[in-house]
Amino acid sequence: MKQIEFKGEQSDILDVDMENKTVKAVWARFGNVDLDGDIIIPEAVTKTIRERGPKGKNLIWSLVDHCAEFTKAIGKPSELYVEGDMLIAVTKIVETEIGEDMIKLYNAGVVNQHSIGFSTIKSDFQDQKQNVRVIKELKLYEGSAVLWAANPETPTLDVSKHDPFVLKLRLEALKAAKKENLTDETFSLLEIEIKQVETTLAAVQALEPNYDLEIKTQLELLKLKFI
Repeated sequence: MKQIEFKGEQSDILDVDMENKTVKAVWARFGNVDLDGDIIIPEAVTKTIRERGPKGKNLIWSLVDHCAEFTKAIGKPSELYVEGDMLIAVTKIVETEIGEDMIKLYNAGVVNQHSIGFSTIKSDFQDQKQNVRVIKELKLYEGSAVLWAANPETPTLDVSKHDPFVLKLRLEALKAAKKENLTDETFSLLEIEIKQVETTLAAVQALEPNYDLEIKTQLELLKLKFI
């Protein structure tokens, strides 16, 4: 199972066009070792941009705080490309309540950090000590405006507070929803949230090795309740 990961840092806002409500920003930087001991090379995003980007299936979102919800979606990049050590996204911000707020925050310089959500497809280690992982290919789902992008553990800081039973039910509901006749936009948002829930479940499993048995017991009790 490919888990969704989050990488980010304080990044440059290259341009804010208030008239056209467009933001040009650096979503990620390549070549540096992050807090997880990972390096992403520029070529890692070549295939995913071609297949999922603005000139492909257009499935990559601009979100707020990695929330895969329509209320947190502020658009999709109209341009997404690598320039030097930067992954640059140009996004026309949607004219929703959150979109209006975000363009103002961008213009005021309050929002200046971004993080990407992705799954690692290919990677290896830089040296025999295996201290640094080199990510050579990834599947990009979204780029988010965040408050503290420098902390790669942000999405799982409160993992101990999650109820694995509730997470499991949510995951099953999301996977069932994917079987419906959905628009590409809704389908891709579901895909992001499924990856996020799977990642959280994996973290819960690391903290609570017996959680699978507990979930199975609760599911059986739930079935008996409705018989």
